[in-house]
Amino acid sequence: MPRTASLPRPALALTVLAALTLLAGPVRAQIPWLPVADGFPTTAAEQNGFRAHTRHLEMWDYLRALRGATTEMRLGTYGLTQQGRELPFAIFSRPLVSDPLEAQALGRPIVVLAANVHGGERTFREGLLILMRDLATPGTRVNQLLDEVTVIVTPQLNPDGFEASAQGQRGNAWGIDLNRDYVKLEDPAIAALVANVVAEWRPHVFVDGHNGGSRPYNLNYQCPSHVDPMLELTLICDREIFPAIDRRLASEGYRAWYYTGGNEQEWQVGGWQARIGRNYVGFLNSIGILFEAPTQQQESGARAGYLAYLTVLEFVTQNAERVMGLVDRAREETVAMGAGPSGEVAVQMEYAPEEYPVDYLVIRGGGRGNGTREDTVQVRGARLMKKPVATRLRPRPWAYILPRDAVAAVAMLRRHRIHVERLVAPATLDVDAYTIDDVTYEQAYNHAAAMRIEVGDVRTLEQNFPTGTYIVPTAQPLGRLAAHMLEPETDDNVIYWNTMDAWVPRPGVRAAGGGGLPNADREPSLPFTGPLLVPIYKLMRPTPLTSAVVE
Repeated sequence: MPRTASLPRPALALTVLAALTLLAGPVRAQIPWLPVADGFPTTAAEQNGFRAHTRHLEMWDYLRALRGATTEMRLGTYGLTQQGRELPFAIFSRPLVSDPLEAQALGRPIVVLAANVHGGERTFREGLLILMRDLATPGTRVNQLLDEVTVIVTPQLNPDGFEASAQGQRGNAWGIDLNRDYVKLEDPAIAALVANVVAEWRPHVFVDGHNGGSRPYNLNYQCPSHVDPMLELTLICDREIFPAIDRRLASEGYRAWYYTGGNEQEWQVGGWQARIGRNYVGFLNSIGILFEAPTQQQESGARAGYLAYLTVLEFVTQNAERVMGLVDRAREETVAMGAGPSGEVAVQMEYAPEEYPVDYLVIRGGGRGNGTREDTVQVRGARLMKKPVATRLRPRPWAYILPRDAVAAVAMLRRHRIHVERLVAPATLDVDAYTIDDVTYEQAYNHAAAMRIEVGDVRTLEQNFPTGTYIVPTAQPLGRLAAHMLEPETDDNVIYWNTMDAWVPRPGVRAAGGGGLPNADREPSLPFTGPLLVPIYKLMRPTPLTSAVVE
């Protein structure tokens, strides 16, 4: 049976949410920010009355001034963008740590708060910058959280897109969507984030702030929505974290609900692909949370984001043992599934409605220039199209085997810190292999011809593997991600992203003769013999191998 998500929230929580949503009135004109302590800076947006966003260099001036005003913060750079802009990160904790080992030794949750991966989506970034000041200011109720949690803040993931124009642009300097690069890791900014923040600090929770979603909500949210991450990583969001955000925002007249939008029959949510930040974090066995700001109203939008980020920190501190235990269990379960091996890998999926009906608000009318009035409509008993359901599953192997030529594919795996080994002696192994029925190509971001393989049948065969062949065991903390990247039918595998083009045989194509010699193109073409096989094999049983770790 495929694993599916999710179970309904408690009825009381839904009743309270509906009441708060209906009673929420207009946003207060006066935003209740905490007072700014003497010697502490304000953001450029605060200084201009939130008429303009804080620019990249203004942000750096603010962060340096903040560091100079407090002993509760460290400030650094985790990488550079394509255009050479520095990517800032700040560490907040008490005692103040300087590296991941120190943070892990404290035995406390580690939370990463991020924003602005899409260059033109800036609203929540302003609230996050203000929250950084409150974290750094001794004596504030926000600062007191640092006795219970380590907070890493990366307030601007895409400064190149931010600075591309007055309004910014969604993608990076080349127009590529960085929130679709978490598997490829081709952009230097996202690659640096994964290598130097996510892989190093191994956060229990990662929160990512965007602009999008649907009014009349001030904030939309979503957690991992793929079948393969551990279900409970999403359930803790649906049942506990999101209701806490709903209550906090409603206390100041704001509304919150799921990303992305709906009509009178159903509410649709965001995508399930592993390449999306919140889903990627789920594949890493952590809680990945998406925040979206449906409005670009600067101060009220910044305040909604501030409250939501703060609520996550408060929830984590109040439930520290449970959050850490949940993440530890996801990591242990991942290793155990690979060691068996046991279970299946979802290679294709879709959304189905949750088992419970939901109530929400939608905006109708108000079309530009058509003279119609905009109305807020209460929808009751509708479908929430959020439950991930596997439509094709494949057995999880003990290890995947890649040709020794697949250097680019292994480099992609290693960028995630996935454990890879190489044979140091030849081996003859019984393996499962997929036959190839068809190979097609499609445009995908900066890949003009991403490769899709239509798999035929699965064959068990005895195969000789030479010295240097790559072995990727699934019994490792990143085993869920490794399996997703090595199953050829997913939409984020190493073949799809063109790292193995030279090794994939194409039906109907004749192989050149010459044995791979420089003059092979002068040799007569030869037909393929035998079945066409996907050049990634599956070793289904634990097997002793003479291999060494790839560093």
